[in-house]
Amino acid sequence: MKKKNASPLLLLLLIPLVCAALALALLRPKGDPAQVLQAQLDTLSAPVDPSLTGRGTEPSAPALAGIEAEIAEAYDRCLRFEARSPFSQKLRSASGTVARTVLDAELLARGLSDEMQTALSDRASAAKRSAELYTPDGAVLTELCETLYSDAMRARLAHAEDYCRTDEFPVTMTFEGGEWKADLAALLPEPIPSKPGFEASCTALTPVNLHYTLPPTGPGPVPNPACYGETTDPQEIVKLLESPTARRLINGQKLDFDPARDMLGRPVRWYLDETILALVWQQDEHGAIGTFAEVFIADASQLRRKIADDEFGSYQYYFPHEFAEQTNAVLACSGDFYNSGRSDYGLYVYDGELMRCCVTAGQSCLFTDQGDMLFTYENQFASEDEARRFVKENNVKFSLTFGPVLIDDGRDVTPEDYPFGEVREGYARCAVGQLGERHYLMMTLNREWPDHDVLVVLRKAADSMIAHGCINAYTLDGGQTGSILLGGELINPVQFGTEREMSDIFYFATALTE
Repeated sequence: MKKKNASPLLLLLLIPLVCAALALALLRPKGDPAQVLQAQLDTLSAPVDPSLTGRGTEPSAPALAGIEAEIAEAYDRCLRFEARSPFSQKLRSASGTVARTVLDAELLARGLSDEMQTALSDRASAAKRSAELYTPDGAVLTELCETLYSDAMRARLAHAEDYCRTDEFPVTMTFEGGEWKADLAALLPEPIPSKPGFEASCTALTPVNLHYTLPPTGPGPVPNPACYGETTDPQEIVKLLESPTARRLINGQKLDFDPARDMLGRPVRWYLDETILALVWQQDEHGAIGTFAEVFIADASQLRRKIADDEFGSYQYYFPHEFAEQTNAVLACSGDFYNSGRSDYGLYVYDGELMRCCVTAGQSCLFTDQGDMLFTYENQFASEDEARRFVKENNVKFSLTFGPVLIDDGRDVTPEDYPFGEVREGYARCAVGQLGERHYLMMTLNREWPDHDVLVVLRKAADSMIAHGCINAYTLDGGQTGSILLGGELINPVQFGTEREMSDIFYFATALTE
């Protein structure tokens, strides 16, 4: 039997396989999908915030317009995509992961208000008046807030990489029309806000008190005449006290001034600028005319001492209004008449130095560099050196030495007797008290001439200072010496009807320079 030829049958069987192989070879996707994807990713750029084009929005202020452009540039610079290998490929599809690095708006803005607050504090240290930083109602100026924001944001953008985050996204690619394709729209982040955190950072800013410290010596700045006023309508004073300027100085403290009191038909006088509030009024007090001056100051350096010719021990004397003129005093009060022969009583401190000292007699009132009143008493110190250490340790600026002490840290310590000041006799009284932080009350008790002989004993003067809320109070030289002046004008009646020349005053100055 003749054997059949198997070649045609084998060929018929191989043809489909060869065709299939050729088809697979022709149809198999070319190129590494990960590499192709990376090339496509490299062409992507950051989306543009429509607000940066200016279409349909109000133009930004100059300080913000610059930083908006810098933020957009940093956003574009930081945006990166990376196709992570390996990619899983099945015929004409492939899947893998893309890492996207983007400038994080939330991270970029987080804590920005703290940096802005620090910058605001620095500006407050250098500013001379609040109008440079704040609106009349105490808010940070819009222009300043924009500048603070731009400066703080610019500092962060200098190392924008610290504010980036990286996220991973799954990506599927298909091979169509001879190339690998992927939908990359989902990988694009949302446009970064043009001013990340601006509103929140500005809202979080807390106004910082300016540093109004005056030089330790020399007169104060000249007061603004427009800041003085007077009225017989107490409600006008209430309105004044509700102003933002007054509220900042009062700082939540309780006022002694009460519009319900009988002001004897006399005007209430005042001075108010952003560094000092002084109110002066008169009322019946124990049958005498009580003249009261309530003062708030922004800085303790505004409470000052003036002695004749600025020379301790000088025997030159001036009228109180002359002292007030020499010092540019907003409000002045007669002092202790230190150079009238009482050098053997108490401590005498001037410009931070103990000038005279008697540790066995006399009670003194010391004013610290924080504006607080301290008192020293007879036999409190064993030696002058001990007294000198006390002065240094407590940063005492100056003293008033007359006395006695009336109220010490809320305690009534008024003595029944004292070496001078006619404690038990009717006398024209003068006293100074502290009501709170940089908050003071001066008082004189007098009668109009010729009824100056109808006066009060010291006990009643102490009762007045207690009733008016003083936590510390001290007796000053009364009689014809006791004087309260506002703007250089003597307000209270004085014994014998005329001012008396004296050796010293203490006074309150504005801290606003011209």
